[in-house]
Order: sequence, then structure tokens, then C-alpha cells
Amino acid sequence: MWEEALRSAPPHAIALSLQSLRVADQREPANSVVWCPASQLVSCPRPFTRLLGCTSRSWPRSDHDDPLIPHHLLERRKLHPVSTAERDRLHFEIIRAQTSEQLVLSRAQRNARGSQLSPSTLWPGDTVVHKRDRVPEHAFSEADRLLARALDAGQLAHVRQAQLCWRNWQRRADLTAHDGLSDANHPAIEAALVRVQSTTSLQRLLRDPLGFVWRYALGWRSARQEPEPLELDLTSFGELVHELISGAISALEPTPGFARASANEIEAAIEGASAAVLTSWPLQRSVPPPILWRHTVKEAARRTAKGLASDDLVRSDTRSWTEVPFGQIDLISEQVPWNATSAVPIEPTGLIFGGRMDRLDIRATGDAARITDYKSIKPPPKAQRITLGQGRELQRVLYAIAVRALLPEVGTVVARLVYLTDDPATFELKGDELDDAITHAIDYLSAATTILRSGRLAPRWEKDAFYDDMRLALPADRESYLRRKASEFRAANQQLNKLWSAAT
Repeated sequence: MWEEALRSAPPHAIALSLQSLRVADQREPANSVVWCPASQLVSCPRPFTRLLGCTSRSWPRSDHDDPLIPHHLLERRKLHPVSTAERDRLHFEIIRAQTSEQLVLSRAQRNARGSQLSPSTLWPGDTVVHKRDRVPEHAFSEADRLLARALDAGQLAHVRQAQLCWRNWQRRADLTAHDGLSDANHPAIEAALVRVQSTTSLQRLLRDPLGFVWRYALGWRSARQEPEPLELDLTSFGELVHELISGAISALEPTPGFARASANEIEAAIEGASAAVLTSWPLQRSVPPPILWRHTVKEAARRTAKGLASDDLVRSDTRSWTEVPFGQIDLISEQVPWNATSAVPIEPTGLIFGGRMDRLDIRATGDAARITDYKSIKPPPKAQRITLGQGRELQRVLYAIAVRALLPEVGTVVARLVYLTDDPATFELKGDELDDAITHAIDYLSAATTILRSGRLAPRWEKDAFYDDMRLALPADRESYLRRKASEFRAANQQLNKLWSAAT
């Protein structure tokens, strides 16, 4: 198999060639189970046969124009004296007559979109269709028995709870325990709030208080499947770009220093970081096939170079750090400008948080600092007006709070977003604008903690795919469910509705 795959493609594309490889199994078809069209089965009938796809749309098939010689150029019957449907019927009769032991017919009742399919005209006319919710003569399993005996099922606690949940979702318009209502100051919620928060958890707290409880109070996690990818998803690609930025700046600090490095030195540092990632990532996680993986790293390096080259000129005595930790209790030691184990309080919310900043620049005099949060995507429309972004762009504001708390001697703080696209775009918050953003962020975080402690939790009305990774916890018909209880849900989330509906 390896030799055959190498004949069809170079060694670097071995992963792709193996996927499409077809190798003979050296088995005699007459002594083996075969999978073939009905037209081929006619020439070699079997004692046991199963025919699949016996629906009106699949078999017998209808005639279609020849793509090379349409009917208006040459009559169809001159090319094929017998119609396709007649040939299918003849094949079916031969297979049925020659199958000596057992012939099984199979068909789908619905198509991929859920529409009902009718049986083929070849299907026996005396067929009895058994519905799935019928009462069976003999129970096949415990679930089958409970389905047939509603009184038995109604005595089980989990069945009664499921029925109560359905009634609360479908028949009641008020807020119930199955929507998110809980006891005020619940111990599990208090435990989730007093832990050291991350920027991700604080974002979820602002964007989806009920989702915060699911994730951090109840410990729910959405299932993540990681098949062999042909390309990295947006999150993984962003992590790749961040790692290249961190590796390049770390290689230049403290000597000669990123602010003093030449273009050639920055390019060499990016190449070194790319070479390290090229070999380390495949050992730790799923990456595309080798050729595509090299192209992905090259594209990430290109965006990294453009992003670093787009920086404004800074003073040569400026020191730069990347992936700067704070609030990391288990961290032993790192070269950072503060105590990396110190968590940052957000007063008066009672929350404390930690994390890692993408990049931090501090002047040698210690009077000014600049925070950079990198994004590997295109900037959204009107990005220059974004401050909190309805809670999505919270990192740079939180990082500004952290810098002011951990470096009280710094007088000027600039927090910026850098989008690493073909034309890198930078958006800054500083001065009064940054102060207002910090004030609003603290107010909204206080409102979110108040909602959690009150116990009146509810799903968000607004659609948000990014925070919808656990939608299985909500009814399948989510839209009608949210519409039915819209007034109650909006009232429960009233203190955050202004944030969610804000344009920036």
C-alpha cells in the first residue's frame, strides 16, 4: 500500500494519497460478500440478497437526456431501445427470481432534509408499516417496555422530571428552574465567582451569565472533536500567530531588544520561531498534512511580520514582553515586570482575575506602558468605534486594569487591538476613553455578579453562535422557546441588555 501510494504522489502528500488509495483485496467475488449496483448483481445472483434504496425517487430510475447527444438531436429510443425504468424492472424481476434463500428490501422513510419519501413501485403492495410509537407485542428492551407502558414509565423519577421540564419549557411563560432560576447566593455560584477568573470566563460572564454557571459552577463542557484537519480553524490559527509573535519577540529580548532590532533581525527571529513551531506542533496536536502545514506556518509568519512591522516607532529604551502572566498561582518564576502570582482585584465587584497578555511594552523610565492584544482575523465594521464590543473585546480593558494595579508607578497606559490581516489595523484606547471603558466594564461586571447572586438566571435572547457551544442544554426548537419567554428573559437580564444592544 505504501509503494502504491508513493507512485501516485510525492512523499510529502502521502496523507492525501492514502485517503484515496484503492487496493485489490485478492478475494474471490464468488465466495465473498459483494457490494454492487443491481445491474451488476443480475449477472451473478446470490442466494441471500439485500436491495437498498427502494424509494420512488431512486428505483426504478427515470430517463434523462444523454449529456453528449440530447433528445432533440437524436431520439432517445434510437440510442437506448429499452427505457431505464424498464431495465430496472427487468433487473428486479431477475434478482427476485434467482434469489433462492432470502431477499430483503430496504428503503428510507425520509430524505436528508427530513421530507417523507414514498416507496418504490417495485415495493410489495401488502406491506404493513409499523409506527415507532406503537405498542409492541414483545418488548425488545427496557426502554421499549417503558414506551409501551406509560403507567410504568410515569413512576420513574427521571421520567417525571423530564415531563416537568417539558411542561416548564413548552407551557409556562414565566421563569422556572429549568430555564435557569435558582436559589439566591447559591454555594456553587459563589464558588464559581470567588475563583481566579480568566479573561475568557469574564467574557462569558458578561455575554451569557447562564452559560457562565453551566461552565464554571456546574463544570459542563461541550464535546470537542479533533479529526485530522486539512486546515486549522480560526481559533487554532490565532494561537499559532500568537506563538510566533511570542517566540520572535522573546528571541530579541533583552538583546538587542525589539525596539532596537533591525528589520533583518526581526525577520530572522520570526523564521526561528516558525522553524520551532513547524516541528513542535505536530507532536502536541492535530495539524494539516505536511505540505499544507508548511503553507499554514508560512502564512502565519507572513501575518506576524506584517503585524510587527506596522508598529509605531517607539523609544529605543522600551522593553517588550510577550505572553506576560499575572495571577498564575502555580507559576514558579518567569522574567516578567511584576510578581506573576499576584491576582488582580476588580473592585467593587469582588472578582479577581489573572491571565496572560499578548504583549506588554514598558519604557525604561517606568512612566508609560502599552498593552497589545493581537487578532488574526479581519477587523469588524466600524472597528475604530469599538470599546467593549458588547462584551467580546474585554481583554485590553482588563489588561489595562491589571497594569494599573500591578505597576502603580505607570502614569500613562495605552491599550490597543491589532488585527493581523493583509493590511494590519491598530485601534487604541487611551486617556479618558480608556478610563470610560474601564468604568463601564466594572459596572457591567458588577451587574452580572448581581444577576448570578440573585438566582434569576435566564438564557440570552440574542443569537450568538460563539457562545452557543452548549445549546444542547436548551430545547431543540430554541427560537420558539426564546420567543415564548422573551419578556421574562429580558427582565432577568435587564442590567446587561444595554451592553448587548450597544453598537460599540
